[in-house]
Formats: sequence, structure tokens, C-alpha cells
Amino acid sequence: MFYAILSGSIRKAVLLSAAGAVICVCRNPIAAASPPAQIPNSSPLAVASGFVVLTQPVKVKIAYGETVLPAGMKFPVVSSDATCIRVKYMGELQTIPIAAARFEDSEPPDAAPSEIPPIVPTKPAAAPTTTPGPQLQVSLQPGYDSRMQGGDISMRELQLLLSSHCSEGVDLSGAGTKIYNGVTYLMDSEQAATNLGLAHSVASRVPVAAPGFPKNSIYYVGYDGAFEGHFNRLYLVTDTANKVVALQLVDEHPKGRWKSAAALAAATWSTYNFISARMRASDTARVQAGSKRQGNIVVIDTQVYQRVRTRVGPKNIERYEEQENAKLFIPTPFARIILHCAQIGLSKT
Repeated sequence: MFYAILSGSIRKAVLLSAAGAVICVCRNPIAAASPPAQIPNSSPLAVASGFVVLTQPVKVKIAYGETVLPAGMKFPVVSSDATCIRVKYMGELQTIPIAAARFEDSEPPDAAPSEIPPIVPTKPAAAPTTTPGPQLQVSLQPGYDSRMQGGDISMRELQLLLSSHCSEGVDLSGAGTKIYNGVTYLMDSEQAATNLGLAHSVASRVPVAAPGFPKNSIYYVGYDGAFEGHFNRLYLVTDTANKVVALQLVDEHPKGRWKSAAALAAATWSTYNFISARMRASDTARVQAGSKRQGNIVVIDTQVYQRVRTRVGPKNIERYEEQENAKLFIPTPFARIILHCAQIGLSKT
């Protein structure tokens, strides 16, 4: 009997041990398969600001004159300190006062600066009717023809170049006028870029602060490329609704073109790029300008030359080498609006 009791105890102990083993074996897989710890959502790491946006216009010196960089223009930062920021503009290092700009984090290249007002579509809603839709018109901000500070020289030169081809006035007609290679007046700028084969390019929309042009209402979108054999930049000039109002071609690096001092004796112009408000800064530069009418378009051609002295034998030879030239296409209705704005800008009352 004692043996039976002992045997029963042993069997119970064996059964308990086996059960414990089963429990241990079952627990191990559960621990191994437990769900991974949740990774807390963390905000992206702060990235050092790579861009700067101008909060006010800044005048800078460039190779052959000076220009005004308008508020809202955006640049990648090269370096900065407590008082100034260094940026690249037209291949040159420019210094911007830190009080005239703000830093921004990197953003897509085609994002518009925050100063640019939102674009309001002007397309009428489609409706099944035989009545002609409203005529597409240029979109300008209220006060577009109020006086600007300064810029009298450029406005007078615009008057001289445009007034022989049209009169001043608030002309809202002309939609569809051919400007250049499939681009028409008041065409959507994206459609214009597609027609020019530039839809693949990434471009930014920049405010235009050019004297004589409607105030706070005009922008440009610039593209690199090869145009007419020697121009390397094309600018679509647009209104607040992103419709094309003018077009400009620029050759920033003319090759081998020069003139004598005698040939430039009558070159007394100052502005050599009206869209970017670039003017000669010294008497060592000479600017030629002229305009012509082509159908319903006024074309303004400008060239800036820099004086260069070279020694040939015992003599010093003085000549002027071309540094930049521009070709600006302005539809007549918009040219009339420019003359209207320039007339008000130059009035003293």
C-alpha cells in the first residue's frame, strides 16, 4: 500500500512536471511573436534654411550697371552672417541686407513666393448657350496705375519708344493677338510654355517692379534655352491671372560683337532691360535702344556696351564690346496701358 501511495505521488509529480513543461514551451512562442514596439511619430528634423525671400526691393550692382531685385524674389543662400546674406544672381555673388529678407525652408522650385497674391481664374463657366462669352481681358490689381517712387528715366524712355506706335489708354481689347511663335496675348502661361516646347522646364514666377508697368500686377516666368540662334533666356510676362501680356528674349553673353566710340556717340539711353529694370551705372557703358511696329506688336531692341581699351603696337585702341541685349515684344493694347501708367507716374499733380 505504501508502494501504491508512493507510486501515485510519483505519477502526480511526473504529470505536474509535464504540465509545467508544456506551459513553458507554449509561453516562449507567445513572447517571441509579441507585436513590435510602436515607433512614436516624430516631426521631421529641422533643416537649415536654404532659401531667402526678399521682403522689400533691393538695388544691386551688376557687371555693367545696376538693377532692382523686387520684393518676393527668391534665391538659394550661399552664406550669411549677423548683418547680411550672400546669394547668387546672374552668376554673380550679391550681398543682401538681412533686414530686407527672410529665410525659408526648402520648397518645390515652382512654388510661388508668399507675397504673390493668389491667382483668380478668369475663365467663364461653360454653359450650353449660343450667346458669345465675355471677352477675355487683362487682369490688374486695384491701383495698378498709381504713381511709383522713382523710375522717371525708364518711364520717359518707354514713352519715347512706344508713343510713336500707339497712344496711351486703358485698352482692354486684343485677346488672341499673336506675340511670338504660337504665343498670343492673354494666353495662359502654361499653355504658352507648352507651345514653345518649354513645358518640361521648371520655372518660378517673379514679381516685376519695373517703372511704367502696372503696379503690383505684373510677373515674369523665366526659361533657359536657345532662341533665335543667340538668345539664352526667354521671359513670359504675365498679369495677375497668369495670362501672357508680353514676352522678352535676352542674350546675356553676346560673343564678339563690338562697336567703335564714334558709332555709339549718339547712344544716350540708360535702360537696357525694361522687365528687370536694369540701367547702365557709369559713363563707361553705352546703351542703344530702338522700337518698331510689327502688326499689332511693338518690338523694343536694346543693347548695352562696355568700354574696353586694348593696346595695338604703340597705341591704345578704345572700343565698346556688347555685354547684353534684349528683345521685348509688347502687344499694342498692353503698350497703351504702359503709356497710361507712365503718364501718371511722371505727372507732378
